[in-house]
This record gives sequence, structure tokens and C-alpha cells, in this order.
Amino acid sequence: MIAELECLPCLVRQAREVTVKSTNDSSLQKKIMRSCFAYMSETNLDRSPPEIAQGIGRIVKSMTGIEDPYSGVKSLHTAAALGMLPEMDRIVMKSTDPFVAGLRLAIAGNIIDLGVKDKVSDEEISGILNEALHGPLFGTDPQEFKAAIDAADTILYLADNAGETVFDRKFLEQLPCEKVTVAVRGAPAINDATLEDARAAGLHRVARLVDNGSGAPATVLSDCSLEFRSIFKKADVIIAKGQGNYESLSSSDSNIFFLFRVKCDLVAEHSGFPVGSLVLLRSSDW
Repeated sequence: MIAELECLPCLVRQAREVTVKSTNDSSLQKKIMRSCFAYMSETNLDRSPPEIAQGIGRIVKSMTGIEDPYSGVKSLHTAAALGMLPEMDRIVMKSTDPFVAGLRLAIAGNIIDLGVKDKVSDEEISGILNEALHGPLFGTDPQEFKAAIDAADTILYLADNAGETVFDRKFLEQLPCEKVTVAVRGAPAINDATLEDARAAGLHRVARLVDNGSGAPATVLSDCSLEFRSIFKKADVIIAKGQGNYESLSSSDSNIFFLFRVKCDLVAEHSGFPVGSLVLLRSSDW
């Protein structure tokens, strides 16, 4: 999925937000934003939005020296989600279909995304549980998804945001852990999960963890390590969490199941589901 004009205001907002999180120096903030504007005016827009966003992140890092400006926010989101684990356990245990209950929790958890908004409140995070139970699920039949997982020898799970990974954990517990590899970002990118964030969420207890070698806020294969690309190519089933992974991989011919919340009009038009939808979508069904 390539960027459109509608993506530009969001990219500018992201640039401003990561800038003010990285430095309090107003003079430097203005210099950074001018550099970001220059980059955006010259960059090739026939790329996915996360690829363009990665360039913005590199500019801010090079001018401030700050590696992970979202570190504190990620820790807060993870702690808030960990506090909800007992209720998540109750939801899964009481469900007539634990697989679907875990799946719903994972998709609903995709609200914890600072790529499309400035803040995620505790109330929004708490509301995830109600939505997981009662919200409609669009796209591919979950039983088709389960059948594909049961038939697979190798499963690659592409994680998205820190905090959201706690919700992923409840779904991962429903999968055959010996078959699953969970991939996170190879370097900080907005509030996306790195290995440190994934371990804080407890994902190392339910699956093998790897990083993809890239600092893009999505899975940009051309920027990923050779090791990760080999894992990606060999996976029988790929589970891609989040809108960014949808944006970067929707044109892939791999066997991918996308799990995400639709957060903007452009993705709504591209996917065919309204803004706010909880979506499970197989690449071959799109």
C-alpha cells in the first residue's frame, strides 16, 4: 500500500510529536521540523507510509541523539495492560471458544497505537476488554484462520506496539508455542515493541523471540535482516499485527493473516472496512 496525499498531515504530526519527545530545545525543534519538511518534499511518495515515517525517525535521532523517545510511554502502556491480565484470563477461560476470545483480545489491543494519535488513555485501554467481547469482527472467518494454523509447521507472528503485546500474549497462549516465532522491531520506532518491550510483556514465555533488524514502524522487508527475511520466507503462516504491517505487507504474495483495527479513511478505503473496525483478513481474501 503506497502513501497518498492524505498521509502527509499524519506524517507531519508524527514528525512534530517525536521531535518534542526527543528535545525541549525550541530552536532545535524548529531545525528538525525544517529538515523533516525538506525530506518529505524530496522523498519518493510511491512507498508505504511506514517507510516514509522511518526516514523521519532517522532525522530526529541523528539531530538529537535520542534512541527511544517513547521508552517511558511504552513502559506505562505495558504496565497498564499487564494489570488487566487477570480479567483477560477470565474472558478466555469463560469463553466457549478460547481461540476466538484470544484473537479478539489481540485485535482489540491494536488501539494502543501512537502512529495515528498523540495519546492513548487508561480508559481507552480498559475499554478494549468490552470491545473484545462485544465488537463485531470483520473479514475472514476465524475458523479458516484456525484451520490454517493447525495445518502449519511454522508460524511467524509480527508484533506491533508495546502494551498491545500483552494482548497478543493471551492469543499466543492459544497457539502451538513450539511452532511460533514472534518478531519485533530491530530498533525503536514510535511506540512499536522491541525485544526489551516484548520481554517486559512476557512474550518470551510463550514463543521464540527475534527482532527483524529494522527500525521501520512496520515490516519493510527490504530493510530487514537476512536472518529475518529467511524466517519470513519459510513460514507457512504469517500473522501480521497492526495497521502499519498491513500498509507495508498488503501487496505481499505470502500467506498472511492481518489482524488490525482500521484507524484512517485511506486504510478503510484500501481494505474495504470502515474506520474503527476490528479486522481479521487473509491476504488471499483481500
